[in-house]
Amino acid sequence: MTAAAKWAAAAAIAAASSASAAAEPSVGAVADVSAVLASLAAVVGVILAAAYAARRLPFGFAGLAGRGNGQLKVVAQLPLGPRERLLLVEARGSELLIAVSPAGVFNVASADAHGLGRREPAPEFRLEEPR
Repeated sequence: MTAAAKWAAAAAIAAASSASAAAEPSVGAVADVSAVLASLAAVVGVILAAAYAARRLPFGFAGLAGRGNGQLKVVAQLPLGPRERLLLVEARGSELLIAVSPAGVFNVASADAHGLGRREPAPEFRLEEPR
């Protein structure tokens, strides 16, 4: 066998082994891909959990006021539509009726919280008999 034939045979063997290696991924490559996919799933899960917590759990000023351990307390809430609602808020001894909508927040009415139970009697109207 000549030297050229030996080189050709070695090149054919090397090409066949590299073709089979390219066709079947190694175990390390599969493990790398699965580690990347597991990391991606974990990151997406953390983002979804943070979004849920931000929408559902009481954070900030409004959440503390709703619990009643500050100077503001949400006494009642009435949804009027998908983005509109009325709030009855107790603040420093008085109650405020507040309308909340995408257009803004508006004070509808206010009253003394202690005086709400007392009502003045309605005036009596009497018709005088004709003479």
